[in-house]
Amino acid sequence: MQQVLARLRAKTDRELSILAEKQLEQTLTLAERGRYFDAIRSYDIARGLLAVANLPPIQRARLEKKLDRVGESIRRPAPAVA
Repeated sequence: MQQVLARLRAKTDRELSILAEKQLEQTLTLAERGRYFDAIRSYDIARGLLAVANLPPIQRARLEKKLDRVGESIRRPAPAVA
């Protein structure tokens, strides 16, 4: 039973990391379109997904680095072009 639960948890964590990465991509897309409120909400969802995922240190570091980059991009929106 423990092995079954461990495999299920590992699968869930993999899926959470995939969802978080897709959510970060969506955040960037929303920010590029000027939809900053939606981008911030999307960013918060990705951050929450990463908070509950039990990921290997290398994968967590990669996703947290991406999370930081995306967070910076939505905190400093691109200047409007006239």
